[in-house]
Amino acid sequence: MFGFIKKSLKEIVKKFEKPKEDKKEVEKKTITKPKKTEDKVKKEPAKKESKPIEDKEVKSKDEIKEIEKPKKRGFFSKQISEKDLEKFKLELVKANVSFDVAEEIAEKLRDKDGRNIKKLLRTELLSLLKQEEFKIENFIKEKIKEQGNCLVLFFGYNGSGKTTTIARLGYLLKEQKIPVVFAAADTFRAAAIEQLSAHADNLKIDIVKHKYGGDPAAVVFDAKKHAEAINGVVLADTAGRLHSDKNLMEELHKILRINKPDTTILVLDSLTGSDILEQIEKFGEVDFDALILTKVDVNEKGGAMLSVKQKTDKPILFLGMGQEYKDLEKFDAEKIVKKMLD
Repeated sequence: MFGFIKKSLKEIVKKFEKPKEDKKEVEKKTITKPKKTEDKVKKEPAKKESKPIEDKEVKSKDEIKEIEKPKKRGFFSKQISEKDLEKFKLELVKANVSFDVAEEIAEKLRDKDGRNIKKLLRTELLSLLKQEEFKIENFIKEKIKEQGNCLVLFFGYNGSGKTTTIARLGYLLKEQKIPVVFAAADTFRAAAIEQLSAHADNLKIDIVKHKYGGDPAAVVFDAKKHAEAINGVVLADTAGRLHSDKNLMEELHKILRINKPDTTILVLDSLTGSDILEQIEKFGEVDFDALILTKVDVNEKGGAMLSVKQKTDKPILFLGMGQEYKDLEKFDAEKIVKKMLD
């Protein structure tokens, strides 16, 4: 995880923090005690009372030690060069960091002492990833207590891992004794209903579904009624067309208008790269309250996460990891930065 961006960050930290010695200083290391002096001492041993020879010998050792001792000097005692900053920005962009974010990070390093680069990077990365904590489990419990049910609507393009994420959140909530209902409101994608139904069977969770081609808003409406009867939460799947399909946004607006969800979550594939920013912008048309990033465990580049946080101030709730239902990890900025830098 984060292999590419981690490598890029470590390389620049290593370069700037590693001491570098002058060529002359390296050459001085090879200077050893003159052999002639040793031979002379062996051939003409000094008498016990002959202190001048001993003083000369001691002085010679001190001089040699002074020559051999390298001077400690940091690689940077001045500003980080423009050449290094440009190279660093290129490496970040290669790791799926947007150009704007790469520029922002590089700007924070400009005119700074390179010996402090790791600390500077840690501060900047934490600043980009920090967010207000939003515990969705507590939010759901409060809504159920207030109104007898809660509706959570999920958005996301096909292939983002949206349906699997719904199943994982259902597992998490069920573990906390919260009654859960799945709403199979993606009535357009082939096998979408069967996929969510399989998860419902595995997890022993109720599911409300209609026929393919049916009205998604009606599916969510019926699921909400079922949740009221059991004092539970609805986790509603929705269609995920390509972002060129304008009808998708119209359909989502209809679901929102009729059912008035308590919160909405956008599911994003962390492997998407720079296109992830376009997805955020498109779904911003229907608005969303929070995000979940999927496939993070196999994301070697890792830069998209930084771009997401720069693009939107909405909180990232979880990171999809692994293959099991339990593999939904809470977003932790400190932990992420540690994985990137240490």
